[in-house]
Parts: sequence; structure tokens; C-alpha cells
Amino acid sequence: MARANKTYGFTIAVKELKETVPNIFRYASAYKRLNNLTSKGLWEMFVEPPPEEPTALPTSDPKYRPPLPEEILKTEPGRGVLPEVDPEAMEDEKYNMCHFWSNFEIARLDWFRSQAYEDFFQMMDRSGGFWMERWGDAPIHSLAAGALLSPKDIHYFRDFGYRHTTIQHCPANAPARQLPRIPYLEMTTEDEKKRREEDEYWESFDAVKENGVGCRCKCDTDIVDVEGKQGSCLAEWVEVAGGWASP
Repeated sequence: MARANKTYGFTIAVKELKETVPNIFRYASAYKRLNNLTSKGLWEMFVEPPPEEPTALPTSDPKYRPPLPEEILKTEPGRGVLPEVDPEAMEDEKYNMCHFWSNFEIARLDWFRSQAYEDFFQMMDRSGGFWMERWGDAPIHSLAAGALLSPKDIHYFRDFGYRHTTIQHCPANAPARQLPRIPYLEMTTEDEKKRREEDEYWESFDAVKENGVGCRCKCDTDIVDVEGKQGSCLAEWVEVAGGWASP
């Protein structure tokens, strides 16, 4: 990250529980507006895409039907009524609940200590959302990154395995890139036999696979990798980053 001048790194991106952040996006969006900030390309990762406009059928299509005359359309129920206001939208944008999972994150402290981030945090704090809605650090970090950073400032640790409860990112091991493993006998387990058994377990890692990116990973096959799981936001990351790798 230092060599590539990255600011923030993640390994899992998932959707937040909607009921825990009902107002977070309004304040984050208001911060952008009050400070005249325009997106650097990362904000779109956290915003629902606009609905697609229906395309008109060509007249040659068998399903084509000519539009009704305007005088008839004017008499339709609801015609001319103002559209409903979405209570969760802000500046015609709506939060898609995506966030970088902060259980594993690596970031530059000078960014968290910067005036821009401090101003963002203070505004979010004054809203009372931390106390009334239990906003967590993950969506706060993520929306701040969306407002202040660009995709090129973010690093996706796709080659790092990480698991927490049933959410797991465990990459397949890369061909011809597995380094020799040095035995690591951690000292928190006092029983010598158990300590050696633990080390022997990690000694046998998964076989390499084509297009793998991991290094000596051993994946729990009972858990679906988060990249292919409902609720993952990796597709949104790929969209703004222009690919799986970090830009």
C-alpha cells in the first residue's frame, strides 16, 4: 500500500443491515453538498444505480402499440400528480447499504486524522445516529472514503484470506507462487502437543488452482466465499474500479 500510495485497504465488502442505518446516507450526502464535494469515482459504489428508462418498441415489432391520444391520457387516474418522494433518497441518490467490512481493514492514520475526515465525523456525530440508530464504524469509514477518496486510493486485498462467523473470503492459491512456509509455533497455546498440532494443520494448505491469487490459504469448504454470496458488494467494487484488481 505504501509503495502504491494507497489510503485504505479491504478484503470483504458487504451490505449493512438496513434497519441500523436509516438516516446515515442523508447526513453523508449532506456533508458532500455542504462542502461542495464532487465524486472522485468511489461514491458511486455506495449508491443504487438509477432505474433504467423503458425503451420504446420499434414500429416493426409485433408487440408495438401506438400511443393513446393525449386527450385520453389526460383523463387517466394519477395523470399530472406529482411523483412520490422517496423518504430514503437524498439528492436523487439512495444508499445501497454497501460498505467495506472493517473487521479487516488497513488504512493510513493520517487520513483518519485529516481535517476533512474529522469534519465528516463531527457532522455524523452531531446527528446523533451513533446513539439512536447504532451506526457502526464500517459504514462511516466507507461513506467517508466514498466522499473523499477515489478508487485508485483503495486496495482490495483479494489475496488475503479472512473469515468471521459465516462470512469468509478465502482465495484459491496461485500457481507457481507459493513460498515455503516457515513453522510458526505460537505461544498463546500452553500445551506443547496442541501447539504442534495447530502448526501441522496449517502446514498442509489447499492445492493451487488456475487464476488463483492466494498464498498458502486453507479454505473452509462448508462456507460459500463472500465473492459469490448474496449481499456481497464485490460487483459494485468491480464496477467503480474497472476490474477485480485495485486500480
